[in-house]
Amino acid sequence: MAFKAQEQPRKWTRDTNYVTSFTDQPHITFELAKRNQRIDIRNPLLDTFLLRYEPNSKTNLIGSIDYRWLSLSLGLVTIQSGDSYRKGSSTQFSLRASFNGRRIWNSNFIQVIKGYYLTNPLMVDPYWNPLVDQYPLRPDLTTTSVFSNVFYCFNPEKFSYRAALWQLDRQEKSAGSFLAGLSLRVHRMEGDTGKSLIPNQVKNLFKPEDRIIAQAVTNFNFNVGYVHTFVVKHSWFLTLYLVPGISIQNSYYLSEDKQIRNQQNKVTGSSEFRFILGYNGDRWYSGLSSYSISFSGNRELGVWVDDNYNWFRFFVGYRLRKVDRSRHPDWRQKIGL
Repeated sequence: MAFKAQEQPRKWTRDTNYVTSFTDQPHITFELAKRNQRIDIRNPLLDTFLLRYEPNSKTNLIGSIDYRWLSLSLGLVTIQSGDSYRKGSSTQFSLRASFNGRRIWNSNFIQVIKGYYLTNPLMVDPYWNPLVDQYPLRPDLTTTSVFSNVFYCFNPEKFSYRAALWQLDRQEKSAGSFLAGLSLRVHRMEGDTGKSLIPNQVKNLFKPEDRIIAQAVTNFNFNVGYVHTFVVKHSWFLTLYLVPGISIQNSYYLSEDKQIRNQQNKVTGSSEFRFILGYNGDRWYSGLSSYSISFSGNRELGVWVDDNYNWFRFFVGYRLRKVDRSRHPDWRQKIGL
């Protein structure tokens, strides 16, 4: 008598072809980056009046080393920008370190810029000639910004942030994920001359306590957003990333009346936006990236200052051979290297 084997129920399996990992291969990347920081000073009583300061931004050649969970980058060479006579000269320094998990990641950077010019001098002088006149300069103005964030990815099985940003993975199919995280900004703005950022011609529009000379700000941010990568023909990708946030701001500022004022636990807004278009092959990868972070001021603070950070980068990178980690000392294996 023959017995027919009972058919086993078909088990559900997760599609694991969304992400390919290259984290065991060291990555070397070079990029040309244009970095800018915009400072907007508004009159609390007149929204339409705005003074905008920017550095005479330079293009930087930056080198990065990425391996497993660690990414490091440092500015190597600065390419001078043109029109230094009219817009002055700026110096920049930047350093980034990132820790890249599949579900949780952390990014940190420090940026120091010295030398700014007023980009909209017609607000100050209606007779200013944009063809020949020099922009009002503040070569003494220095800003120092430290930024750190931690994000949680709700869909790490199908979406890889490491693939979009550092190419430590490759996104094989289109997918996205909601994000939630915390971030911290520590910012300082000051000049060597002790002069107000409000030009003499328009000081009458600002109260003495609003004529800012220096500022120190911290922003603690709660962020929720969404990121999506679109994949075409296996290796071409487009990533869009938008993460707004609520910011708790604490600040101190020195005004022209020589008084230091502080504003604690004020609620403001923040936002992050990123656009990445690139190619992610088996060995080579390259692309274009635009990234911006904004921190809005608050009318209730009296001194209303908005800060905007913008980066544009063109990058090219190469993956080295896979590392045989079995030969590494025990202490390196314990920390994931």
